[in-house]
Amino acid sequence: MRLSEPQHSFEQTLDECVTGITGNAALRQMLTSERPALTAVGVQYLGAAGIGELHTIPPIRTDRDTDPVVINILKKSDLVKVYEQYFVPEKKPARKIYDALLNAAKEKCPFCGGIGTPRNLDHFLPKAHFPQFSVLPHNLVPACRDCNMDSKAHTFSTNAEEQIIQPYTDADRFFIEQWIFANYHADDEEEPGEFEYYVSPPENWTEVDKQRVRKHFEDFNLAKRYAIKSAENLGIVLPQIRNMRKLDIDSDQGNRA
Repeated sequence: MRLSEPQHSFEQTLDECVTGITGNAALRQMLTSERPALTAVGVQYLGAAGIGELHTIPPIRTDRDTDPVVINILKKSDLVKVYEQYFVPEKKPARKIYDALLNAAKEKCPFCGGIGTPRNLDHFLPKAHFPQFSVLPHNLVPACRDCNMDSKAHTFSTNAEEQIIQPYTDADRFFIEQWIFANYHADDEEEPGEFEYYVSPPENWTEVDKQRVRKHFEDFNLAKRYAIKSAENLGIVLPQIRNMRKLDIDSDQGNRA
């Protein structure tokens, strides 16, 4: 599912976070002084995201230092703290931006196409590896628990073929052209059958784009999750069809009605 453009810019988000920093003058000063540098990496993010190349942004290195410097004088711990202590808490000014991003999904998780309900924001590029984007609105995606915790977790791609779909910035083709299909198998039309979902991207897509949607489909376990959801709906639809047949109304007429 495509998400609409965030209402708040990166600059506005940083300003709200700075306003909410109390009792830590050093962090407030550092975030204020490094605002232009953070804004610049935000522009880098949007440029890469718009052409499906977020995988080209390297993660921070923590093999030699668990808390490395990320942006000039800002360390990983500083940037993570901004998110956890000055963006998420309900009494902080920036919380309104968190809520606006979450509510913009309209109770439908974009990663799974709306079968799950978003409960929190997921960092598309995980803040553990990309803390410079910890409060970048375009990097904060409303996600259901299955997509956030069980499927995506802290993973990120390192090549073009493994880049899952970015709900804010990716190309329109991923959202308006059909690439998920299903077959229905039933031994007895009176009893519920089974749906088998699969990926079949348009032939005119590039091989990279085809691999990307297959990766997205697999990572979020959509074949199983869609089949379960379809089975639930089928239990409602089949009795309706049987009732219409008793009244001599075929299913096409019922759908048109």
